[in-house]
This record gives sequence, C-alpha cells and structure tokens, in this order.
Amino acid sequence: MVRIALNKELQFLHNILLDMARSVDEMVRGVIKAFDERDKKMAQEIIKFDDQIDYYDHMINVSALEVLALQQPVAKDLRVVVGSLDISRNLERLADQAVNIAEMVIHLAEEKDGLVESCKIDLLPMAKEALYMLEQAINAFIKGDVRIAREVINRDEVVDQMKVDLRERIEACLRDYPESLKSGLDYLLVVENLERVADLACNIGENVIFVVEGRLLKGETPEKVAPTATERLEESLTFQLLKRHTRLIIECLTRLPLSLEAYFTEDYERLREIARDINEIEKEADKIKANIRSHLPKGLILPVEKFELFLYLKEQDALADLGEELLKLLLLRRISLSAEIRQELTRLLEQSLEPVSYFEDLVAQTFRYLSNWDEEARERAKNLVRSVRHSQFVTEELAFKLKDKIYQDIKDPLDFFQITKIVEVIALISTHAENTADLLRAMIAK
Repeated sequence: MVRIALNKELQFLHNILLDMARSVDEMVRGVIKAFDERDKKMAQEIIKFDDQIDYYDHMINVSALEVLALQQPVAKDLRVVVGSLDISRNLERLADQAVNIAEMVIHLAEEKDGLVESCKIDLLPMAKEALYMLEQAINAFIKGDVRIAREVINRDEVVDQMKVDLRERIEACLRDYPESLKSGLDYLLVVENLERVADLACNIGENVIFVVEGRLLKGETPEKVAPTATERLEESLTFQLLKRHTRLIIECLTRLPLSLEAYFTEDYERLREIARDINEIEKEADKIKANIRSHLPKGLILPVEKFELFLYLKEQDALADLGEELLKLLLLRRISLSAEIRQELTRLLEQSLEPVSYFEDLVAQTFRYLSNWDEEARERAKNLVRSVRHSQFVTEELAFKLKDKIYQDIKDPLDFFQITKIVEVIALISTHAENTADLLRAMIAK
C-alpha cells in the first residue's frame, strides 16, 4: 500500500511539472514571436501569465515536501523528488526570462528600432537555438532520455558563441549610430536573457541525468560541438510520411475525372477498376496515417500539437472517402444525362479538385514555417490557403447552378435523387479541401 501511495504522489508531481513545462515553453516561444513581430499586446499577455507559473512552482514545492515528509522516498524515488524541485525552480526562472524579454518588447514597440534599420541586427537565430535547447530539455525530462539531455548540454557553447558575436555586432552598430543607444541596450538585455534561457535548459538536462543515473555533472567538461542549425521538422520522418499521405490522397482524387468519363461512356469495367485502385490507395493512406501516429515524437513539446496533426489527417482522409463514395454512386445505376449536364458535371468536378492541386506545396510551406519561422514560407502558405478558399467558393456557385439545371431537366425521382447526390459529393471534395487547408493555416497562426 505504501508503494502504491508513493507512486500516486510521484505521478501527481510529474503531471504538475509537465503542465508547468508546457506553459513555460509556450511563454518562451510566444515572447520570441512577440519580439520578432514587435507585438506589444502579446508581450503584455506573457507578463500576466507569469503568475500562473509561480502558482505551478508553489504547488510543486508543496507536493514535493509532502512526499518527502509523508512517504520518505529513497534511491531513485528520492532523486525524482529532488530533481523535480530543481527543474521547477529552473522553469520558474525561465518564465522570468520570458517576462524580461517581454518588457523589452514593449520598450522596442514604442520606439524607433534603429538597430534593425541601420545594422540589420537579427536575434532570431539565437532565440531559435535557445528555444530548441529548452524544448529538447523538456523532452529529455519527459522521456527520461539521458542522450537528449547530454545533447542539450553540449549545445550550450553554440548559444554562448552566438551571444559573443551579437554583442560585438551591437556594440559596433552603437559606435556608428549612437542615436540608437536606447534600443541597443534593450537588444543587449534580450541577448543576455536568451543566453540565460539556454543555461537554464542545460540545468534541466543535468537534472535529467541526475534523476536517471544518479550522477552530478558539475565539474565535468562537456563535449565540444560546432554551431549547427536546429533540427528541422520538415526533414523529419514525420514530415516525410505526411508528404506521402498527401500524395496518396491526391492520387486517389486525380482518378475521379477518368471515372466520370467512364460513366458517361458506360464503361463499367473501367469504373470498377478505378474503384479498386482508389480503395487500394486509400488503404495505403490509412497505413501511412498509422505510421505517423507511431513515429510522432513521444515528447510533449512539438512545433505543432499532436491533436492538430491528427485532425488534419482525419480531414485529409475524408477526401479519399469522398472519392470512394462517388465511385459507389456512379456504379449504383445508369442515368441518361443531357450533353449540357454532362459538361457541367465535368466542369464541377474539375473545379472541386482544383484546391487539391495546391496541397503538396501548402504542406511543404506550412512545415517549413513551423520548423524555421521562415516568413516567406508563411506568406506563401497563406496565399495558397486563400486560393483554396476562393476555389471552394467557385465550386459552390457551380454546384448551385447545376442543381438548378437538374431541377428543370430531370423528372424521374430516382434519377433526380442520384444525380443530386453525385453533385453534392463532388462539391464536398472542395469543402473538405478547404477544411484541410484551414487546419494548416491554424497551425501557422498559432
């Protein structure tokens, strides 16, 4: 019973720490975005959120002391409690760094930023590196992964060198443009805070090693690593699987015009063959989706929430399902259609499939932005989403006009019901394409 009670208390402590880690990561990520965009309102919200982090820190301290007093843990359990206290303290300090940077953002938003205009000073690469270290440190804690923890510690020199380089550039800029002294001082403070974010991430990594191995790294010399770019989601296995899934869905839908042509010529053998092809492709897409689920990193901290990815995949899968449904309707029974309705039906299908042609580029640009905060990729993705939305609007207009034509020409109730259903399914392809694009747009907006 004692062991069960202790496990329960340790799990509760772990869960609070995870919530705190997620919140701190969102604060740091948010303040970097606020700094990049000079978003005063976002900076003010981050400052207000610091109270929540202080509450988490208090709860963790209370819970940890209760475990120590009432459960008397030993060995690794004791290290977990002590490590949790230290990680909580480091997370609370990280939140303070985010608040410090947010205050600088407010200053910079209210004054002319001469350093950017005159000297092209860019703190974003250092901010990304520090954020990457923080997120990897949190993932190391979640997984109990010593390898990741050591990688975080080893990367500290990368940020240290970035700090030295930026300080030299800022000081040189201030010598040439002394009128930018106020913003220059703000920049120097931001650099110091970013370097502190990296240091605190290293502290969390050291605590992970202490909890897992019972070793203290103080005094050890970390391995040397050359400055390198942060790991990019767009190069990960997850992204490669997402691209493959998108291509399979596109492959399904590109067969639909052939199926409509076969329907008009009463080539039912060809229709059945296309139906089998779509079914096989859809099964392969389902396997890819399962692989994506199994290959997603187990850590909590990702550039995009897992549920958003799953929702996006579900909506994209719905496109293949609509392809299958359309084939079933076409195979159900033969309808005699006028040449005009055939032409309009073909045009409607082409228009409804147009948004799908943007998908590969849209997915690539979305994940490029999520990986690198590439503003060009972001704008490209937003423009593609606008194109998808416009195409969906045109599809709805065509579907409405075609239904009006069907009301006038088709008298048989069964024929009327079936052809109307075919039109609705075709139009839904465009609707689900828009929904899929909007989910990608939401990932970018967040």
